Amino acid sequence: MYAQLVKPINQLLMDINASISVETGNQIIENLESFYNGDKQIADCHLDESKNFMKDGIQLLKQGHLSNGALQMFGSELNFASYAAKVAANKNADKHEQLADAFKLISNSFK
Repeated sequence: MYAQLVKPINQLLMDINASISVETGNQIIENLESFYNGDKQIADCHLDESKNFMKDGIQLLKQGHLSNGALQMFGSELNFASYAAKVAANKNADKHEQLADAFKLISNSFK
């Protein structure tokens, strides 16, 4: 199920020659295995990936790779939105605080 969710997005990214870091790729593989084995909820997978994509996006933007960096940031927020939607009904997580922390990280990274 999880792999089916990300497959079309990954294909779109490959079609435009976008890239992800080795660390983020490894996190995705680890999440696929953990979800498949029942060790991790899909929402937690998306939160992990959101954080990795944001870190990658910030780094790429700072290096001047604007389109790829912007795609990473977009991927980060897609993953965060998926996480937030999934935990809304079954987890006691302060999504607004997490989003505020993400905004602060972005803002502080470019000062």
